[in-house]
Amino acid sequence: MVCSTSTSNHSTRQYMPLPELILKTSYHMLKQPITLLGVSPISPIVVESALLAAKEAAAPIVFIASLNQVDIDGGYTGWTPDTFVRYVRDVVRRLNVNVPVIISLDHGGPWLNDRHIIEGYDLDKAMEATKKSIEAAIQAGYDLIHIDTTVDPHNPNLDPETVARRTLELLDYAEEIRRSLGRKPINYEIGSDRWVYRDVEYINELIRYVVKGIKERGLNEARILFVVGDVGTKVSPMNRLDVCKASQLVQLASTYGLFLKVHSADYVANPTEFPRLGIGGANIGPMYADLMYRVVKKLASMEKDLARRGVITHTSRIENVLYEEVLKDGRWRKYTKNPEKLREDEFLMGICTRYVWCNSRVDEALKELFTNLEKIGIDSRGTIVNELKNSIKYYMKSFNLEGLTTRIRVGDLYEGK
Repeated sequence: MVCSTSTSNHSTRQYMPLPELILKTSYHMLKQPITLLGVSPISPIVVESALLAAKEAAAPIVFIASLNQVDIDGGYTGWTPDTFVRYVRDVVRRLNVNVPVIISLDHGGPWLNDRHIIEGYDLDKAMEATKKSIEAAIQAGYDLIHIDTTVDPHNPNLDPETVARRTLELLDYAEEIRRSLGRKPINYEIGSDRWVYRDVEYINELIRYVVKGIKERGLNEARILFVVGDVGTKVSPMNRLDVCKASQLVQLASTYGLFLKVHSADYVANPTEFPRLGIGGANIGPMYADLMYRVVKKLASMEKDLARRGVITHTSRIENVLYEEVLKDGRWRKYTKNPEKLREDEFLMGICTRYVWCNSRVDEALKELFTNLEKIGIDSRGTIVNELKNSIKYYMKSFNLEGLTTRIRVGDLYEGK
């Protein structure tokens, strides 16, 4: 998905997908390393904030939609791939955004939708469900598909050859769907930071097997752009990129003509190292749910003060509603078995709110909070958007994305300009 008609026309005509075109233009033509920023579409407010950030920074933006967030079952956002793409396009038009907007499937693979685990899917059923999800993403117009087959609850120690074989099965299916729809080539991402094997040699084996399989299957138009590997990042306020490990993986990826993609870049303390090392992409997700939660808590404190002063008669109880809905959702159990931890640990509660920001009860409480604070002239929604937008712009600047769409016109590349 793009918001510049010249970019769209030229990139399509030349059979080079937009993510690849932007990266190769920056690295090979301009000699200006960049890191594409992927933002998790946790809620409509996060999507809008990211698009505003991209517009103000004159930078491309990538939305990384996981199967838990956006899928044919609606995910926890309520969006299917089709309704999500339509929503993004509507916001792009409303905000007059004229920068490249890339839509990506994140962690598309068996057992990576929680439903696969909860309902006890075997391999065949999990693979079939994943194929349907990939098909829906391609039909909706996604630009980048992450195929991640590193997870198997029945066999946690998957070797590179097995991961590659399953990756190729899904890649082959994705290409079959793409061709049947008459779509131009799209980009793919393989591997995972969650894989039990984290050493460089295992990632090298995975890439080698996949590249070999692509040739053997005649998948000549399957354009793999990214490989994912573990570089020490994790969703934590103390997050830091392992520069040595990242450098090794960047070099490995480049020998195959690929870029390294870093996941869990939330809160990372050394973001300027990403483009310096040549990392092609980085994903941030739960951090924006946490940031939104912290801003809402401050707004809720102001609301309580209004109630004490008699300015309003009822509060939204937004903090209680969030806690109750997070508790009911149950996915906090990924982090702790003790529900009291949600009340004691603000960070834990913050990242778990990503599962409920689109919950109808939470949405109603948010609207009541906004209405109450309007009485004293506070634009609560705008406050949240600004906090999120400024955080996203910080990473855009750190990743050398700021002003990119003014430095290059991707559509002119093939005109010899």
